[in-house]
Amino acid sequence: MGRQRNPENAWMPPHVARYKGGYRVRKKGEPTQHLTGPDASKSEVWAAYERYLANLVQKTFTVADLIDLYFASPQYTKHISPETQKDYLRYSKQIRESFGEMSPDAITSPLVQMYMDARGAEYPAAANRERTFLGIIMKWGKARGFVAIEDPTTVVRPLAEGPGGRYVEDWEFEAFYDWLGQRGHTMHQCAMEISYLCAARQQDVLALTRQHIQEDGLLIIQAKTGKQQLKLWSPALRDAVNRALATNTEAKIQTAHILRSRTGRRYTRDGFNAVWQREQRAALAAGAIKERFRFHDMKIKAASDFDGDVQQFTGHKTRSMAERYNRTPDRVVSLNRANKPANNAAE
Repeated sequence: MGRQRNPENAWMPPHVARYKGGYRVRKKGEPTQHLTGPDASKSEVWAAYERYLANLVQKTFTVADLIDLYFASPQYTKHISPETQKDYLRYSKQIRESFGEMSPDAITSPLVQMYMDARGAEYPAAANRERTFLGIIMKWGKARGFVAIEDPTTVVRPLAEGPGGRYVEDWEFEAFYDWLGQRGHTMHQCAMEISYLCAARQQDVLALTRQHIQEDGLLIIQAKTGKQQLKLWSPALRDAVNRALATNTEAKIQTAHILRSRTGRRYTRDGFNAVWQREQRAALAAGAIKERFRFHDMKIKAASDFDGDVQQFTGHKTRSMAERYNRTPDRVVSLNRANKPANNAAE
């Protein structure tokens, strides 16, 4: 790992530093390049840095260069959540492999469609996410003059995906919940309970802090949509929150998050999932459960078990999105032949 920057310089682009003449790029293996004078604003420094990068690859500008520019930009570093950044990095790997050496202006809709057909034959969900990422960087590049064509992904329809996940039976839920308790993972028990009781996504559960604890309930803010829901207190929900607050309190550092690791800090998605996956494998091997399930399946179970307006409960924008999580068969009245009126006899 490289040397850590001073906090006051954290806003600067990679390899950029102040000097008496202003700001310059000093990158190993490349000549030092002056960017701006000492009175330049942060935005002016970033604009000069983007021009510097564009000039470096002016003759051979590729999709890989466009991805690098996007990942170095404030749009990505400042306005995208850390978890989404990890997702984008993952999506970019396949895009680099397939389109990395091409000019962005050479990418056409038929090429994107061919990619979707080939990639989606085995991984439709991954193909859809990668198509979305390609569209993001093409639009970003178009707005900044790095791309001349319109986004070629807009006319390519996403592939049909299966519903994903599954309904977790009550006995499975209880069995794994008890397993986690026996193994000392109280926080994962509480997270599991809160997610189920509130039909909340993992990232929204891990983001909960003491400020979200209200007099009437627990305030869930959906990172994906910005939707805010006050989940009214039930004895089970209050108990799960209180148990979490009373756990992992020995560490000197204690964040305000309801769910905290043994170090007292908030869980990262990777850290939380590492424990979840390990315990799922162990529980399966020990015969405590018969089939593994995802943490996200807690939301499927919640939507399926809820008796009422599922869309209002889950906070989805549309009913169709909410129904994707509801795996309970609709109860529909069947016909009764005895009560069917007789047809008029043919004349």
